[in-house]
Amino acid sequence: MLPEKSNISSFSKSNNYDKNSFASGEINQGFVPSLSALENNLEKKEQSQEEDNGKTPYLLELFKRRWAFILGATLGVTTGVTWWTFQQSPIYQGKFMLLVEKPMESQTQQNQLGTGLDGGNTNTNIDYSTEVQILGSASVLSPILKEISDRYPDIYEDINLQNLENLDIKQLDKTKLIEVSFRDEDPEKIAFVLDTIASEYLENGLNSGEQNIGEGLKFVRSQIPILEKNINNLQTKIEKLRTDYKFIDPQIQATELTQQLVATEKEFFATQIQIQEAESAYNSIQQNLKLSPEDAIALSYLTESPRYQNLLKQLQEIEIELAKQSAVFTDLSPQIITLKDKQNNILNLIEQEKARYSLRNNNQKNLQEAIAIPSKMRDKLTQDLIAKRDEIKVLNSKKDSLQKVLDNLNQRIASLPAVTREYNNLQRELNTSTESLKRFLETREKLELNNIQNNLNWQIISPPQVGESPVYPIPLYNLLFGLFGGLTFGTVVASIIDKCDRSIYDVKKLKTVTQLPILAEIPFDKNINLTTKKQNIPAFFTSNSPQKESLEKDKLSLSSSLESFRNLYTNISLLTPNLPSKSVVISSSIPREGKSTISLNLAKVATSMGQKVLLIDTDFRLPQLHILVNVDNNQGLTHILTGKIPWQNAIQSPSQWDNLSIITVGEVLSDPSSLLYSQAMSTMMQQIQASQQFDLIIYDSPSLLSFSDGKIIASQTNGLILVVKIGSTKDYELRHVYEQLRVTNTRILGLISNEIR
Repeated sequence: MLPEKSNISSFSKSNNYDKNSFASGEINQGFVPSLSALENNLEKKEQSQEEDNGKTPYLLELFKRRWAFILGATLGVTTGVTWWTFQQSPIYQGKFMLLVEKPMESQTQQNQLGTGLDGGNTNTNIDYSTEVQILGSASVLSPILKEISDRYPDIYEDINLQNLENLDIKQLDKTKLIEVSFRDEDPEKIAFVLDTIASEYLENGLNSGEQNIGEGLKFVRSQIPILEKNINNLQTKIEKLRTDYKFIDPQIQATELTQQLVATEKEFFATQIQIQEAESAYNSIQQNLKLSPEDAIALSYLTESPRYQNLLKQLQEIEIELAKQSAVFTDLSPQIITLKDKQNNILNLIEQEKARYSLRNNNQKNLQEAIAIPSKMRDKLTQDLIAKRDEIKVLNSKKDSLQKVLDNLNQRIASLPAVTREYNNLQRELNTSTESLKRFLETREKLELNNIQNNLNWQIISPPQVGESPVYPIPLYNLLFGLFGGLTFGTVVASIIDKCDRSIYDVKKLKTVTQLPILAEIPFDKNINLTTKKQNIPAFFTSNSPQKESLEKDKLSLSSSLESFRNLYTNISLLTPNLPSKSVVISSSIPREGKSTISLNLAKVATSMGQKVLLIDTDFRLPQLHILVNVDNNQGLTHILTGKIPWQNAIQSPSQWDNLSIITVGEVLSDPSSLLYSQAMSTMMQQIQASQQFDLIIYDSPSLLSFSDGKIIASQTNGLILVVKIGSTKDYELRHVYEQLRVTNTRILGLISNEIR
């Protein structure tokens, strides 16, 4: 797909295209604009491509790309279903039919029996659904199953009285017929079971209308007290469960407990934070006070004691006197000794006073620092310390209480699932019993009303018969199901894989990645992959001989690739008008995109149009041109750039094609990028361009994702063309290369979508 015309025009306006600078070979910033001729050419091709895409649905494209996976999934699922089918034991089915009608209807409609049997409308007041329920009720079937169990003890496994598994009793739509069918693996067992059921129905009087209604009414009346008792028992159990666990509805209880748990946990964590804050404040106050709460209280009492204050005063007076006498007398004088004795006595009395307040064993330094604090401040700190201690005790008590509440809530929540399950089971049983009681009450009313009407007449019109073919499994149906299921599974999984695949599979996606014009769409053609064998080269022009030239032209006319390359050359010519010598770089995002093959085929198309073409291989990492053209690689670009030979001597002219010249890589060096960056490379390119010996110069460069060689060369040419191999290139790889080229202001002529299938 190509960009919209408006987008192409916007490129032209935004990049301020200058034809003169382009013709002179100068490098413009941004991208190459779209000329009107190129717009028309690309627009026509875009319309053609859109028409082709419209004819190819997504599923068809998906099958083309993922056919192997879809085929494998289809075969795998089909094989699995087939194997499973033949592993199953065949199940057979037998049935018999009862005709249920009123006696008067039997007389008046005897001639219309066929109408009643074939689904015609019947005017009757018979409640067939009730009759079907009676026939399938446990009270009717239990004696029958007991009789059958004498021969087949496993009959209770085959026929479950709760859901009548394998036994089906139903009224045929809009008829007077009730069909009874039974399924099992043993045809003899089916015949015996159906014979027993049919005979028991008749022997128990179900063929007598009067007795049928009487027995049915009797049965319904007998079941009602049982159901009522069962309902009362279930209600009692539910009430007891609600009383024991103190809830009305377990869902509401669960919500309330969860809310309580969240609120309690929130309060618990808040209390923990309060405790941490209180403990932090407590430690801070204690650090300032230097005492424990008990010592702080004792110190407060001590400092308020008159005796302690008097002793401190005496000590102070003695210390003053001692200081005065020390200035006059020596330490051994009687006066000094007497004063020191008094000082020691006073100190002993002070210690005794401290001991009264439990301060004897305290750290003296901390105590002195605490005493040095002003009394008002110390009292305030003491009060705060005691308050924080009490607060911590209260908070810890609250935390313990909250922990108990949390444990209780968690215990109740843990037991709630079992309680809920028991409650739901009881409630389900209650609903089932209530519905059953409701149905029996309705049935009783109907039977009582029918009791005064005509009685029913029962008749087996179709004896028990067992089908010869199994009803399960049916191989053909399973095979078709396996095919359809496998195909669906494979398609869905393949679609998921396809959506996750980042490869570019069509031109439409290619257009959305870069919004660059697509210069050519090269279809997939296995013959276009050139090899080293000359006879296998699909050379567009391989000889000077008119006869061989005609032969090659015939071959090309059979290939859709030729027109694509002609269109490519035309678009390049329109992008580079009025240039006597055009030069382009052909590169790709990743290796093996087919750029070398495209470079060679573009050169051959150009030569077929009478153009002189020089093809230069600059891919030092993976040179291919000398292999494709089958020429020597003894000397080439490396020898030119290292100054060993002039560029004219490195040119080779293959004999297969007129007007085509080629410069191979030559010797491969360890650091080829340095050669491409060199002045020699720039000089060579300018000389070749200035010589005007060639109408078109094509540089085959390595992939851009790994190497910058292509950007180096493109800066001195008329532009760069990116080759994108459909189904190989990832969108992120192309986008990354595109962004790199934009950053370096490399001129991009457009894209070539290669190997379109």
